[in-house]
Amino acid sequence: MVAKSQDKVLFGFALLVLLAAAGWVALQQSKLASLRQIPAPRGANSVYVPAGIDAPQVSTKTWPSPPPQTRGPEWIYDVFTPPEIYYNAATQEFSVTPPISPKTEASKEPPFGLELVQVKQDVFRLQLVGYVGTAGDYRGTFENTVTGDTFLARAGKKLPALGLTIRSFDVKRNRIESKESMPIYDTVATAVVVDDKTGDEVVLTNKIRRIKGSPIAILKATDVEKPFEQKAGTSFTVGTVEYTVKSVQADPPSAEIVKSSPDLKEPLAKTLIPQAAATPAVEPVKGDKSAKTEAVSTFPAPAFP
Repeated sequence: MVAKSQDKVLFGFALLVLLAAAGWVALQQSKLASLRQIPAPRGANSVYVPAGIDAPQVSTKTWPSPPPQTRGPEWIYDVFTPPEIYYNAATQEFSVTPPISPKTEASKEPPFGLELVQVKQDVFRLQLVGYVGTAGDYRGTFENTVTGDTFLARAGKKLPALGLTIRSFDVKRNRIESKESMPIYDTVATAVVVDDKTGDEVVLTNKIRRIKGSPIAILKATDVEKPFEQKAGTSFTVGTVEYTVKSVQADPPSAEIVKSSPDLKEPLAKTLIPQAAATPAVEPVKGDKSAKTEAVSTFPAPAFP
């Protein structure tokens, strides 16, 4: 009996929901019918045409020309133009134009009329190139630069072919202090030789080659066909031009020469260097095989007026 009562209640509730839904649908139908009776607006079927918008007025201005700076009339730059400034190391000044290179400046000068072919300097006829033996029994290794031969000799050895006598020979181990590392020891062999004719003494070491005489500049003049030799302190003329050799240097090879001419307001000094980088700065005498340079022939001096 209880189950039947519950079924009746559920059935009654569902009926109420159905009636409410039917009433809501009827109400919506009446609203739709009233909307259908409202007349459509005019131009409902016309094509939509967008309205144009006037462009805004924009004013334009022109930048005035840049005025020159107080540094000079050529120092002119636009607002957004990066400046180009050059530094001349010769004058130690800034400029807006590239500095003239030394080559360009040199090309404007009149030709000097003289060039340095090379610097010649002979080595001594005997060289000490090393040593052999132990303490108390050392012998030096000598080189005859005339023939290129090497030989061993002690103190007292006479060399008639060279006109020399080896007076003494010694080997010392020198201590060289160093702040950055331990002391360094350098072994140096020294020989004193005497010229049999003049009695002059010459000190030889195995560290450097002994050079004789002053360096000689081998020069080439524009109006002279063959090169010629000149030492420091000499003067010579080529046509109406007079040249004075102030100094000659072997390492690096160079010669300082002063030019005087009626066409020049004042003497012109110039330091000449060999044009070829491979030109040797030291010329050994014939037969020197150990030297890295090759001997060249000696040019006769030109007959200057």
